[in-house]
Amino acid sequence: MARHKGVSKARWLDSQKLLSELWQQEDLLAIELERMKRCYLPLLDGHRPQIDAKTRILDLCCGAVCTARLIDKGEKNYLDPMLDAYRRMYPGKLPKGRHMALAAEKVPEDSASFDIILCINGLDHVLNPELALNEMERLLKPSGTLIIGIAVFPKPIARLRYFFENYFSPLRDETHPYSYSLSAIERSIARHFDIEKSMELDEVCSAETRSMAREYALVCRRKKQDAETQAETNAAP
Repeated sequence: MARHKGVSKARWLDSQKLLSELWQQEDLLAIELERMKRCYLPLLDGHRPQIDAKTRILDLCCGAVCTARLIDKGEKNYLDPMLDAYRRMYPGKLPKGRHMALAAEKVPEDSASFDIILCINGLDHVLNPELALNEMERLLKPSGTLIIGIAVFPKPIARLRYFFENYFSPLRDETHPYSYSLSAIERSIARHFDIEKSMELDEVCSAETRSMAREYALVCRRKKQDAETQAETNAAP
């Protein structure tokens, strides 16, 4: 089954630097926070009954928005390689919780540590999406929930963006090393998780250059056999 070719670390670091510069635009954080509320709050509200003060939540590739702030309970953990830069950029505006300025491919936590993992608009920004998904699979509890939010393109556009990224860099999207069609991202995720729900959100992605994209949320669970094996391991004396 086809997989995305991983970008170089230099390419990824350049994209992260450009993202940081993009976030310096006036009022961008406030605009994106409001968009996240409209797009994701109804979905997150559906999981609220299962969340209490001890629920461990990981907001992976949280950016400056930190979507987990929309959940009023739980132990919040925010991870993003540019998190220190965002904290300097927006003093006092990032939510309380544990902040980790780290990449998504290697998280310093034990396996099966989190009840909920969010990765909202992050998987197309990581160094290696397959390794990031591997890490999410490792970190999610057997009964846990993963919610991925991502912009997807019509197949011809996704293929064209892939061509530009790998073979004609003058026309590539500098802040997004990876581009997906809906079927491609579903295949990638399905290698690691069972997709419980795949839903198109009401709003078109905000960035003007990505106007052909549509934002989807995918609610995922550990694969049944893997979850049962992990549960047996956790229960062993």
